[in-house]
Amino acid sequence: MRLIGLDYGSARIGISLGDTLTRVASPWRIMINDSVEDTVQRLQELMKHEQAEAIVVGVPHPLGDQSRITNQAQEILTFIEKLRASGFIVYEKDETLTSKVAADQQKEMGGRGKRDDLAAAAILQNYLDALPA
Repeated sequence: MRLIGLDYGSARIGISLGDTLTRVASPWRIMINDSVEDTVQRLQELMKHEQAEAIVVGVPHPLGDQSRITNQAQEILTFIEKLRASGFIVYEKDETLTSKVAADQQKEMGGRGKRDDLAAAAILQNYLDALPA
């Protein structure tokens, strides 16, 4: 099954692609988040173009208190509900430390700048790694 991974942000959304057969996620691109409605429409087009069946969205959980819902997490959960209301199949995945993983990968590659797509790939890869064999 083809999947799209998202690292949601109010300004930018990192996007990755992967599938359950190869169990490999790859960074794909960064989408500007102008409005939720526009983003939902572009994701519908992307899902159709990539023949993806579901979306995996990273949701942050504070390390000190995994049950606490931060403002950022609430914004992401609201976005997820809008996706589901639009007919998307959405899986949530803890995104704790994925930004650090993305920063480390970017540093290893000698890159600078935005790393949202790398974070999206880390989120999706964590989801794929957790699937039963």
